[in-house]
Amino acid sequence: MLGRFVSAENYTELLARGQHRSAALLHFEPEVMRSSYNRKPFLVQHQLTAHPLFSLDSLFTLCRRMPQEQILFRVGNIPGDAELETSYDRYKRDLTLADTLDHFVERQAYICINNPERDPEYQPIIEGLLGEVAAQIDPMDPWISWYSTYIFISTRDAVTPYHMDREMNFLLQIRGAKTVHLWDQDDDDIMSPEQKDLLLSRIGSRPRYSPDFEAKAMTYQLAPGLGVHHPFIAPHRVHTGPNLSISLAITFRTRQSDMWTDAHRFNARLRKLGLHPRPIGKSALIDQTKCNLARIGQRVHRMLAPVEADA
Repeated sequence: MLGRFVSAENYTELLARGQHRSAALLHFEPEVMRSSYNRKPFLVQHQLTAHPLFSLDSLFTLCRRMPQEQILFRVGNIPGDAELETSYDRYKRDLTLADTLDHFVERQAYICINNPERDPEYQPIIEGLLGEVAAQIDPMDPWISWYSTYIFISTRDAVTPYHMDREMNFLLQIRGAKTVHLWDQDDDDIMSPEQKDLLLSRIGSRPRYSPDFEAKAMTYQLAPGLGVHHPFIAPHRVHTGPNLSISLAITFRTRQSDMWTDAHRFNARLRKLGLHPRPIGKSALIDQTKCNLARIGQRVHRMLAPVEADA
């Protein structure tokens, strides 16, 4: 599984590192964080543009030493409504990793490095950045429970197609330019309550893009040193500008987003029974109750699984 779960001890260490870091690499506006975090997108600033680990040569070296299954690659210019999960196979064409790295610009390629924090050289800076995020969100949304990071390297006119992540995200632009289109995760015309229940229970396909959505897109132009916050499950699509681009995505979950996820899963079970449950987000008390019931059900299922296997 991608990413890493964070224990209470790990979170305490991350939080302390972020709170006591003398030279921060991320810069947040406190009032913007308080008013917009996990509600709507907003820009942040960072100081990663000159960091040697994020140069193209360093990242290509990282690609060559990491396990190959952690490096995804394809051609860059693909349809904006393509399915993200299958795009690396569908649009790989005749590329190999060696050919992609040796002729990256000529092949107009796109690389996603999964979990660079697993590399000993990259782990300190990634965990330092995560600690800075933790220090900012802890007063509002304590305890990061899981995280996963990704480095995207893309040539001109590359596209990350429309999709939604099951977590929060800070996307940081390091080289080149990107246009990020984000949609309101609470807009029922973009994602209905039923679609969100199915998305977070992983039943069926993700909600699909419609051209009608374009009028509602919130657009952010990212240059080196800028990043944008993606709220929980906010749909988005990303386009690279006319030059090579490098960006880092810090995705994470918290106790709060885990509660929402389990509440959505409970709703999905009710829907399978033909019921029409109250949408998540309307009542914190009801959402917590649904979460608790879902977790009890999960524990019972795990307890019965060995019995069923022996029967």
